[in-house]
Amino acid sequence: MRKSIYFIAFFLSGILLSCNTCNKEKNKFTKVELSKEDTFTVKINRYEKDLFGVSLKTLEKDLKVLQPKYRFFLDGNLNDPSNLAQIKSYLTDPLILNLYEDCMKKYPDVNDLDASFTKAFRFFRHYYPEKKMPKVYTYISGMDSEMPVKYADSVLIVALDMYMGSSYKNYKMLGLPVYRLYRLRKESILPDCMKEIARTLVDNSKENKNFLDYILYEGKILYFLDATLPDTPDSLKINYTSKQMDWCKTNESNVWSFIINKKILYSQETTIIMKLLADGPFTAVFSKQSPSKVGVWIGWQIIRAYMDENESVTIKELFQDQDSKKILNKSKYKPKKE
Repeated sequence: MRKSIYFIAFFLSGILLSCNTCNKEKNKFTKVELSKEDTFTVKINRYEKDLFGVSLKTLEKDLKVLQPKYRFFLDGNLNDPSNLAQIKSYLTDPLILNLYEDCMKKYPDVNDLDASFTKAFRFFRHYYPEKKMPKVYTYISGMDSEMPVKYADSVLIVALDMYMGSSYKNYKMLGLPVYRLYRLRKESILPDCMKEIARTLVDNSKENKNFLDYILYEGKILYFLDATLPDTPDSLKINYTSKQMDWCKTNESNVWSFIINKKILYSQETTIIMKLLADGPFTAVFSKQSPSKVGVWIGWQIIRAYMDENESVTIKELFQDQDSKKILNKSKYKPKKE
């Protein structure tokens, strides 16, 4: 009896060890050692706090004090009465004031975001040491649901009012579907920001793209999140619920078979490409239990497989390589049936 117990204990420990090994392989970027000499830190610039700290009585004077720090926002001529009137209108708008007050309650400080951005940007610097790290700013956008994050010229701007949580009362007036509301949360800030940065790094200049080109481009974007946010769950990177993640893992082989059997892989047919890549409550060609953008999920898995099979390829090289057929062939991608 005791021998049986020992055998079971040994057997279970073997399974656990095996599972741990699998997890480590799936999260290989957690093993990346960053330079101990890298003391770079992020301090988010709270434009909304400083802007709403000005006095309307001395508006011009106070704005001129802020202008050097927030040139990206205050690039106009502050001696121009029309520019001042526009800013005053913004500062006294009832909706903007309400959004600002609510943001200050939810985000009295952003110290945790400072730390998260610092870690992500250190990974970014590890792979792109020549790149200038972005300065991060927050502001009140008036609920800009189309572009909650903007990135240009090493400036990263986050509309803090678009990350108040899916149940935030003011989102009702936007008329957004439930699947969009789900993403308007604090946890999405960093993944959304790193995606915008990735889009400036991945070469997407190829003309006459086919389905494979599109999904591998999106897969590269998500792979950048693997590399810079190694501790972030995959569900947050791709904006899926846990049930949607389970659906993808369970049906990965079926989805791939569908793509191959329907001869979609090299198709340039816009309709089918959109059905597999477009945002929505689910992917139309599959069940309502499926998430949207299932093609993006597949592209991500192909890129992961390719980089695992070709360890000498750097992230920079991957992002510049637009030979999708070669990447697929060298990935040896073949999802297992559940």
